[in-house]
Parts: sequence; structure tokens; C-alpha cells
Amino acid sequence: MKHGLHVVVFTEAEARIWRGLPHRDEQHRHPTVPLSVSAPDPHRRHHHVRTGQARHMHHLAPDDPKFFDAVANELRDADRILLIGHGHGRSNMAQRFAVRAREHHRLIAERVIGELSVDLSAMTEPQILEFARTWYAGYCKRT
Repeated sequence: MKHGLHVVVFTEAEARIWRGLPHRDEQHRHPTVPLSVSAPDPHRRHHHVRTGQARHMHHLAPDDPKFFDAVANELRDADRILLIGHGHGRSNMAQRFAVRAREHHRLIAERVIGELSVDLSAMTEPQILEFARTWYAGYCKRT
């Protein structure tokens, strides 16, 4: 059974998934707690990584396929998916997830309606949800 819009916010540490956007009033009275999928910690399994080794990829990448596959598994019941990341290029985990989804989770990739990049460090969860609400309202008007 599918469940509307899923908003996925990616950082290097985790993916936070909201299943549906709560109405503004509900969000203020009863804050929605997102599902969290943790990214692998590159230092947990490789304790003696020196800076030089890290620059030459001698550590686990935060975009480990198992992490992205776990996120994709949580999105299997979504009708529409909005990806929100931080940064550009390789540092934007939302973009990295989108690439993995197109290559290995085609049905998930087909449901992605937007990939956005914002300054997540400057936003609270309610601000992120409001941003997603505003973007989604514009998307619905366009389609």
C-alpha cells in the first residue's frame, strides 16, 4: 500500500524520512518525528585512519551502498519522494542516493519528484518541513 509524499533529508550522518507532510497546525501541536536511517561511521571500523589515508579513500565512504539500500527499502511504499540534501556534487548525499536509486532501485527512482539542495545546518526540522510544504505546493500547481 502506498502512502503519499515521503520527504527524505540526507546528511553524511543519516537520512531522516517523513512519511507525509503534517499540516502546519498539527506540526506545532504534535511534532512529527522522522524515521532515521544511520549512515555508516567511517571511523568505527577503521580506527587508525590518518588524514592522508582519508584523502585517498582508505576508509568507508558515507555513501555506502548498504546505507542507500536501507533508505530505499524504507521508501518502497511512497507514491512520491522529495529528496533534500546539503552541498553540491559528491558531498550531496541526496544526489548520491538518486544515482544509486537510478542504478539499483528503478521503481524508487521513478517516484522521485524533486532533488533539492539547501543549507541544512541553518534549518530546524520545522523549517525543513515548511520548505518541503512550500515546494510541494508549487509542484502540485505545476503538474
